[in-house]
Amino acid sequence: MSKRQSREDHGRSYIGHFAKDMRMFDEATAVLVASSTRLALLSNSEELDALLHQHLQGCPQARLTRSNMFRSGITDADLVLLDVCSFAHEECLRLLRQLRDTPTALVNAPADQARRLLVQHPWIKGVFYPNASRTNFSRGVGVILEGGDWLPRALMEKLLGRYRQLTHASRAIDDLSVREKQILALAGKGLSNSEIAESLHLSTHTIKSHIHNALGKLGASNRAQGASLVLGHVGESGI
Repeated sequence: MSKRQSREDHGRSYIGHFAKDMRMFDEATAVLVASSTRLALLSNSEELDALLHQHLQGCPQARLTRSNMFRSGITDADLVLLDVCSFAHEECLRLLRQLRDTPTALVNAPADQARRLLVQHPWIKGVFYPNASRTNFSRGVGVILEGGDWLPRALMEKLLGRYRQLTHASRAIDDLSVREKQILALAGKGLSNSEIAESLHLSTHTIKSHIHNALGKLGASNRAQGASLVLGHVGESGI
């Protein structure tokens, strides 16, 4: 193959990839262009505001406004974008509680912080990392406005793994006897085997046997972990 032919093939390949990217962008922005869309950005960053406006240049019907604090009219937006890096973690939690009934996505969100916020507020509709591209942002916003969710794959896998762990623990706890739950709860309060035995009028050997069986069912490595699972699932009043 000649050098000229190679350059021509490379050029066609590049143009093909570029055309594919543009089609993806056009499809992503279609939902934004179809009707007037109000986006509200909660952020202290003028730079982020300017960047997101650039991302939305192909969507003239999408109107983005920025505020550095929660305001009464912000819940009227079609989608609120919360800049995670503009606020402390506790402030993000407070803002998310106020936005509970408003479609909300996290932007400029480091992966670990996004995961922690999603665990506490699983109704969050989307997450955009700090390096989100124009295409990624536009497609994601379009999906969310159509009623879907937009989460990075790695984040989804972590959340799914956590859900499976919690589901397994919940089923395992349901398999514990009332006595096993009672003993692990007392162990969680710091009581020794002999103190638990005296409290329940049982032998120390029986207490050890119940704890051993309970930890095996839970897949817990020690009594503290087992007690934490039980108390977190049913609480002291439910035992």
